[in-house]
Amino acid sequence: MKKCGLVIRVSTVKQAENDEGSLKNQSQRLRAHIDYKNNACGEEWTETEKYVLKAVSGKDSFRSIEFQRLFEDIRSGRINTVICTALDRISRSVKDFLNFFEIINEYDVEFVCLKQNYDTTSPQGKLFITIMMALAEFEREQTSERNKEATLARAERGLWNGGYLLGYDLDETRKGHLIPNKKEKVLVNTVFNTYLKCGSFLETARIMNSKGFRTKAYTTRAGKYRPAKEFCYSSIQLMLTNQAYIGKKEINKGKKKIVDENMPERKRYRIVDAVWKPIVDEKKFIEVQELIRKNHKTRHNQVKSIKHNYILNSGLLWCEHCGSEMEGRSGTGKLGVRYYYYRCKNPDCHFKVPASEIESLILGRIKKISDKKEIIDAIVKQTNLNLQKELPLIKEQRTVLMSELDKTKEFAEGIINKWESMADDETSVFIKEKLEKLGKRRKDIESGIQALDEMIEEIERENISQKMVELALGKFNDVFQHIKPYQQKELVGLVLHKAIVGPEKLKIALYGRLPEVDAVINASLDARSVTAVWRPRQDSNLWPQPPQGCALSS
Repeated sequence: MKKCGLVIRVSTVKQAENDEGSLKNQSQRLRAHIDYKNNACGEEWTETEKYVLKAVSGKDSFRSIEFQRLFEDIRSGRINTVICTALDRISRSVKDFLNFFEIINEYDVEFVCLKQNYDTTSPQGKLFITIMMALAEFEREQTSERNKEATLARAERGLWNGGYLLGYDLDETRKGHLIPNKKEKVLVNTVFNTYLKCGSFLETARIMNSKGFRTKAYTTRAGKYRPAKEFCYSSIQLMLTNQAYIGKKEINKGKKKIVDENMPERKRYRIVDAVWKPIVDEKKFIEVQELIRKNHKTRHNQVKSIKHNYILNSGLLWCEHCGSEMEGRSGTGKLGVRYYYYRCKNPDCHFKVPASEIESLILGRIKKISDKKEIIDAIVKQTNLNLQKELPLIKEQRTVLMSELDKTKEFAEGIINKWESMADDETSVFIKEKLEKLGKRRKDIESGIQALDEMIEEIERENISQKMVELALGKFNDVFQHIKPYQQKELVGLVLHKAIVGPEKLKIALYGRLPEVDAVINASLDARSVTAVWRPRQDSNLWPQPPQGCALSS
């Protein structure tokens, strides 16, 4: 007796929701075949189970829940015959279908396909199946490629590629166009204005929900109603970063953060003008993006006032007692007064120092250095001396890396030359893995050599002048008091490499290439303050202009 399992599948939701569509047609044809076998052929066929794959792509059917049920029934012996209307109802992947074919052969299960008739036991039958599945897979890939190309081409023309957007309605007469919705336009602008006031996605969502505002309610093309919902973090974030509101269309949005010069232009992220009208002022949109960027960068809401800006956090201040890093803390006294201080991270060391005192000392020391010609002269001399001392060591490091590169190339070449004699089914995998590791090793070495070459070139052409150091320090003093808190922290990080503080002494090192705190200039300075060598960093030639990425105001 043939215990039959009927496999029927459709790819889309629209097909699955059609009561008189493909699912019913497939089921009807399979049952008609079973009746034919029973009545006309005198055989005993029975429908044991039906496996319905609704809105499942042909490339994913093998991993569906219905197929897992089918395999369990095959293994238990409940099913001994699988019936479908066409091969592509089983899968559109050659690999998956061959795996399916192996499973049914292992359990002596017969396979019946109404559209393509073949013998499952002969080599010719297997070849026929493989060819048919390859064609089905090719068809799926071609369809997918055509859809991608069509979507990209529409995006290039600034057309909307589907979906419903709060603030706009779909233009039923012109496909790909959006029509501004007057009521929703006000709601969208309210979201932007609210965020500029509070600076928080969650707070914006809370305010919008408390006022009774909700997301867009709409009916899909298939006739399903999607009710409006409360705003949440993600819905607010998506709204505030959506270029569609200023009449722009993003292309290849998933590759926004990928920078690859070798990537074809058609695959790169870019923005084009859309065919619909903007509903948010572009200046407002840019202000929102800037606030989002600052909040993300500083981990602080820029709209809210900062109680204290710990400019020495993130590895700038260290404890003289134990050598551990110090971090900004705060506490409230008995009288309710808030105190701000830096405390050693070492739990066994309880050393701490008032935040305002140590910050004022360090900022004052930088200003004092810029006013003392003899200190700057000593700094310049020591810097140039140290730069020249570094050069032989760097060149030696480059020689070692070049030697390692030659060895890596030679080793890889040896493996490739012996590939034919060494390789077989069992060892080829290991040989390939070894070559991949050698390739990565070669790339790392070449990157290291390039970095050293840049350092050598910089040292050989760079001679630090007293005027440059004066300009750099002078610029710091001019702008520090006129910039925002997060910019102050950035600026201090560009100048100060490290500060070591103790009960009676403060020792600081200004930033440079491999700064050494112990290389102290013996100048007559105040107690609790000794200054180490100034040595310019890679972008020091850009000074006195503001460092890249830090918008300083005068």
